[in-house]
Amino acid sequence: MALLFMDGFDKYGGINSIDANVIALLTAGEWTTAGGSQHQIVAPLSSTGYSLQLGNSTSITRTLPANYSRLIGGMRFSSPLSFNGGLSFLDVGTAQASITINSTGTFSVRNGGLAGTALGTSSATVTANTTHYLEWDITLSNTGSFQLWLDGVSILSGSGDTTGTANNYANQLQLALVSGGNTIIYDDLYLFDATGSTNNAVLNTSPRIETQFPSSDGAVQSAVGAAVVGSTLSRASVTGNVLVNTLYLRPVTPAVNCTISSIGFLVGANGNPSINFRPVIYTNSGSAAGTLLSAGSTIVGATAGTYVICPLTTPQALVAGTTYWIGIMVDVAQTNFLTGTDANNNGVRATSTFASGAPGTAPAMTTGQPSWLFFGVVSGASNFYSVQQNPPQGQYSYVYDATVGHEDLYNFPALTSTAPIVYAVAVKGNIAKSDAGAKTMSLRTKSGATDNAGSAGAMAPGTSYAWMTSLSPTDPATGAAWTLAALNAAQAGVRIES
Repeated sequence: MALLFMDGFDKYGGINSIDANVIALLTAGEWTTAGGSQHQIVAPLSSTGYSLQLGNSTSITRTLPANYSRLIGGMRFSSPLSFNGGLSFLDVGTAQASITINSTGTFSVRNGGLAGTALGTSSATVTANTTHYLEWDITLSNTGSFQLWLDGVSILSGSGDTTGTANNYANQLQLALVSGGNTIIYDDLYLFDATGSTNNAVLNTSPRIETQFPSSDGAVQSAVGAAVVGSTLSRASVTGNVLVNTLYLRPVTPAVNCTISSIGFLVGANGNPSINFRPVIYTNSGSAAGTLLSAGSTIVGATAGTYVICPLTTPQALVAGTTYWIGIMVDVAQTNFLTGTDANNNGVRATSTFASGAPGTAPAMTTGQPSWLFFGVVSGASNFYSVQQNPPQGQYSYVYDATVGHEDLYNFPALTSTAPIVYAVAVKGNIAKSDAGAKTMSLRTKSGATDNAGSAGAMAPGTSYAWMTSLSPTDPATGAAWTLAALNAAQAGVRIES
């Protein structure tokens, strides 16, 4: 194996400023630990997806599959150059060597951690808050060697003691910003070792990692367990008060035809055992809520920090690409009762007497309200829709199967820009097992007539949802490098192995 790991930081959902949520997403199978409390998902440094921002004394660490004496890799970055940030190669938590983006705009290879002794410093510099691609080739030894490239140009090479333990290897990779720092942003990370015949040398092309999600079913055999329209995950630190006799709505647009049966929401910091609320769904009329489609019975009481699922009296068919307005009515005031889903302020509200029932036509609404975390529980959605959610929704959107040999294959959109070289493909799935006993599965890549498990073979999922990965550095149909046409035509999915 030469390709060890890659992460474009795209599959952790929309822009997200809640540190605990970001940590939970990062450490669900991809990164082993996350230190500090300033992790954010932010806009991408390349043309697609998202990127990861770390703040003061914040880090993420990934445990590697084995011990490696030589590691090759690269990442896109942007830094205000307030304090040293960068990456470290660890031996079970102890830094062997580090590469720092210094506050002066230079780059250093250091013995030990980000504040360790510099073994060499570049004369090349970058300016604050500019985006660049940094690559490295480092050998870990008492007489180690190293070389750095910036945007494809060699800027530093040298030798020295690249160890901090008695071992001449690393088994963890850490991205971090030192104490007192401001922020640093990472994107498009790859990591190789020096073995094999592909992906065993620095790329020097400022590569981009593009993450695509299923766009349609190929050949599927799993059953749909659950699906939602909207998101069950809060991505912004927004909690809100509800007012007496008020209707709260937010827009949702389903990507597929489906039927909504319930409306859910996440109760904020304060519940209320006696509050009355009911779910509602309205049509869209000129970018505003229009006619009532369905409502539900009155529900009494809600507990802080819990999800509440509110059934509609009559399930409502939804049309793909059509906007609807979903939400709740409440009868009394309560501080911090609702939780926001993002910072877009797409919510609306209006005074509406609870005892009179849901109005047949939505009243004039006050716009610019927080986008409250309202989501629709739907049925009739296809398999791909249930697994395309970003970030994954866990128990609220999934497919399931227990029959050995059953397989789901999905189609994916073409890459958004022409890629002159495709270095590797990773298939990643957010997977859990729900029954007793040992179970295994594989992540599949189908190119032409060849259906292949890639690098991983049979994998054993745990009882909590976590990312699992299979790598395909070459096209399984040809054994040669991927072509753009072959990749755009390929399918990927999951198979039950045992």
